[in-house]
Amino acid sequence: MYESLSSLLSSDLNFHDKNSTYSSHAIHAFAAKFPPQLPRAFIESLTNPGDVVLDPMSGSGTTILEAYLLNRRGVGCDIDPLAVKMARVKTTPLEVDCFQLIPEVIRNAVNILKDEAKVNQAISSRFDRKTKEFIDYWFFPETQKELMALLLAIDNYEKGPVRELLEVIFSSIIVTKSGGVSRARDLAHSRPHLDPEKKPRNAIKAFEQRLLKFAPIIAALPVHDYPATIKQCNAKSLSIKDNSVHLVMTSPPYANAIDYMRANKFSLVWLGMSISDLGKLRSKYIGNEATGKMKMEMLPEYTESILSSLMAKDKKKEAVLRKYYMEMRDAMREMYRVLIPGHYAILVVGTSIMRGVDVKTPQCLGDIARTLGFQLETIQSRELDRDRRMMPFGNGNTHIEQRMVTEEVIILKKP
Repeated sequence: MYESLSSLLSSDLNFHDKNSTYSSHAIHAFAAKFPPQLPRAFIESLTNPGDVVLDPMSGSGTTILEAYLLNRRGVGCDIDPLAVKMARVKTTPLEVDCFQLIPEVIRNAVNILKDEAKVNQAISSRFDRKTKEFIDYWFFPETQKELMALLLAIDNYEKGPVRELLEVIFSSIIVTKSGGVSRARDLAHSRPHLDPEKKPRNAIKAFEQRLLKFAPIIAALPVHDYPATIKQCNAKSLSIKDNSVHLVMTSPPYANAIDYMRANKFSLVWLGMSISDLGKLRSKYIGNEATGKMKMEMLPEYTESILSSLMAKDKKKEAVLRKYYMEMRDAMREMYRVLIPGHYAILVVGTSIMRGVDVKTPQCLGDIARTLGFQLETIQSRELDRDRRMMPFGNGNTHIEQRMVTEEVIILKKP
């Protein structure tokens, strides 16, 4: 355990040589996850067992799993329904006989697949026209049948932890770093590309392999005093009491960089959400580019200077960035409200280059946080391991890859 915040910050926060796939961390791919050792270090240093650790933009649940493993009261919030499912599964021990569950699910799926009329009827009735067009473009007919057979087998289980585990495993064979059962070349980095030459794996076999690997891991999660709490909610409006959180540890969306819904919808359409519904939900994500008729508000002086530099290059991009900073201001206001005085909020963020302008995201967020009452303790850089952080796909020469070499750890304190 670190003795103080200063000694923690003087240590190596890169963790490139550390294993990040222990426990249930690797059950599902997710773009831009930070290494679990990073939240673990701050949780160990700044909290005690039983303390409340909040991640208001929890993504796949890395912070909350670490809080759970360290016997803290982990509370995670995210607006993305797939992220919420992942985080719940990763932090929920199961009393399940894996040796019975796994063959049972696979046997049922194989038998259902043999009933071609039943499978075809389910495919034709479950999706509206727009959603079916999306599925037809990205999934071969044979794969659709295999996936539907799996879904029908999963439907046999009541809503609860076991079914949610099966749904996350189902999703994990679609949203993958490589391979997968769709026609996309790459989904885990959030930028799908159609691969005309790809021959997708058999979905039922892929599902069985993932289930064989991860069901025992979930079943073996330790049972601690404080179960994790995962909510689907907006970081700008938390249903959490004032002055009740001992540590906020989060990695907010990058400004104008990663579109999580672009990848996650490949699974969510199979799990019951339509393309139209997902589009509406996407418009509520912090960092999305839809400015619409939003009322633009003034921000602190330093942040306004950055926005002015971008305005001179591109008014539309300036509006997108202003909206991002306004939304992050609202999210940080909630962090301040729920934090206990004397405690910390740790934000891990990257900067962005827009139209050649470094928009200084960490510095601007620190600038905005001060106006909310936070003390800005420091901003410290850490080097990115691109393969582990899973940034958007490319050949290393794209603008997004060139600028995402480091990210910043912002340390805020509520006086």
